[in-house]
Amino acid sequence: MSDQSDNKISRRGLLVQMGAAGTALAAGVILGQAAMGAESGRSTVTRHTYGGPGSSAGDGCSTGGFVNVMDYIPPEERAGIITGTSSYDCTTAINTALGNKCAILFSCGVFEISSPLILDTGNYVHGSGKGNTVIRLKAGSNCDVFRTKDFDMLKGNPNGAALAPRYFGIEHLTIEGNYMAKGWREDDNSCNNTQGSAIAIYGWGYQINAEVYNIATHALYSECMGDPGQQFERYSTVELHGRISGEEAVVFRGPGDIVLDKIVFGVVGVKPRPDYYAIASRTSSLFAGDTLDGVVLDETSPYDGHCELGFVHIYGVYYGYGIRTRGVCRIKAEHLVSENNRGGARFQDGAWGVVSILEVHANGRIPPEYKASISGSPPLPPLEGCLCESSWGMQISGLHVQRNGPSQDGWPSLKVSGAYNTVHLTSRGYANAATGAYYAGSAAVIEGVNQTVRVNAHRINGDAVVVRAVTSSIELNVRDVTNGSGLVRDAGSGNVNRGNCISGTVNEAAIGFTSTGTPTCESIRLVLNNSSPKPLFAGSRPDVQNRAQHWDISAAWSNAPYGTRSRVYFTFDMSDVAEQTITVPHRLIYQPDFREVSWSVEDRSATWDGQIEYIRLQAADAANLVFKIKLSQAGGTGADVRIGVQVG
Repeated sequence: MSDQSDNKISRRGLLVQMGAAGTALAAGVILGQAAMGAESGRSTVTRHTYGGPGSSAGDGCSTGGFVNVMDYIPPEERAGIITGTSSYDCTTAINTALGNKCAILFSCGVFEISSPLILDTGNYVHGSGKGNTVIRLKAGSNCDVFRTKDFDMLKGNPNGAALAPRYFGIEHLTIEGNYMAKGWREDDNSCNNTQGSAIAIYGWGYQINAEVYNIATHALYSECMGDPGQQFERYSTVELHGRISGEEAVVFRGPGDIVLDKIVFGVVGVKPRPDYYAIASRTSSLFAGDTLDGVVLDETSPYDGHCELGFVHIYGVYYGYGIRTRGVCRIKAEHLVSENNRGGARFQDGAWGVVSILEVHANGRIPPEYKASISGSPPLPPLEGCLCESSWGMQISGLHVQRNGPSQDGWPSLKVSGAYNTVHLTSRGYANAATGAYYAGSAAVIEGVNQTVRVNAHRINGDAVVVRAVTSSIELNVRDVTNGSGLVRDAGSGNVNRGNCISGTVNEAAIGFTSTGTPTCESIRLVLNNSSPKPLFAGSRPDVQNRAQHWDISAAWSNAPYGTRSRVYFTFDMSDVAEQTITVPHRLIYQPDFREVSWSVEDRSATWDGQIEYIRLQAADAANLVFKIKLSQAGGTGADVRIGVQVG
């Protein structure tokens, strides 16, 4: 009896034996349900509303509403394509099939092309599964893999939607751009193709569900502007994953109001070794001189880049931000993850909308292949975990930042400028294995006007929360701050007349609270807790004559109580008429002004028969008040007399 394994037939082997006829049969099963209800012509409600394939048999499609690409390929090449051993150029065959303007079926196999595959209205490209159907660009082609009809003519047209392809799609296949000849981390590598995007679109009403791998330019470039007509909705959806792009992974410039439902992509902007060893910095080719980012939503004129985002996870962006908006861009996002990138996310001035969850992990990355000894120059400095520059109002409901390796030091988890932004940050630090200290950088730097920010931060190396904003509301809860202050309130130039409302807690910081400047009005309510020798306060104390600068601070320093107001007392020798010097701790977190110290004599039991000639406050320093007291007449010692002192 033969071994059991001899009787096994792989799926690809079965397809080889079945040939094109078997593939066409499979296509009927896959697409039959999608084509149901698609009546003759292309104007059914199903098609216009949901974008499903629909066709009539008279236009070159089968009665099932699809064509099989294998029908356009010479029979002798089909087996090699299915097994991935053929070098046959399938460009003409595929474009001929696409010319029928209906749904196109690809079997399992590797289809090599040398020029773009042109998508027009009605072209729905269906593969047999990601990794099973592979469209691969031949070396030296230097072109897009898929692009819409008249892309070059329509690109940049602010009113091109009415002329653009519509109702098309790509799904269940892998696009191999053949950018690098070897794996991106292998030595002695080179480029097979130096340019070309996987999918380049000027159109609307499309559906993308594909894998993109090893592409020279963008995994997806999409734009479309203008009104397609009152009877049409531009709604489109994108689901895209993969890795390795030579430029931005995704550039979205329209059609507006669509859904980028799911994007998972990594290793962006890389070059082959050995060149990559020496690249200390790179900028974008599309956005000249600016950062090379991962996912870019562009609504600078004339583009229409506002959209909805579902789940987006972008990683390995070593020269820019994982996620970036440009222009007056409306963004509504459910869950964004930016991991192992130079910068986390940047919402440029003009951005507005809501982000439910934004996670940033291991920010401040440099290329893992970069070698300073070869480059001769330092790598680019790290960028912010989240930079929100909007003056239109962004709401980031849950920003979570993990400051862990491998990373660089010196970036803030959050920097807010602009105006009217609402952000809730949780930031957690970890130790740098190289130094043993926490990764350096602030949890939050808050600037601008009318900001609302909540910060919960742990393990910070540097100033935890830095407030340079005006008329803003900030709440903080920070703990374990080394080499910096738990809170820095900087009322510098331009901020002196408009203060903030700041409240929260600081537990164990190198300095509890540092103040610069004295704004006309502000409210600061804090609870500080420090152990010796960490000071509670440094910098500018409140203006003693300005009660609109209101501080209410409760503090403990090595378990002793301190604050911005205190009540202390001292006693004296009631029988000594010589001048006495008495030092008493004032329990304020800063040195009090003479004008905010007052005192009274408390005779609490039997009336004392002595007389006081004077009580004088001689000195005040950071810790103590020094009083001089002289009796004009000594008295009996049985009375209970003390001097009560009100400070602050």
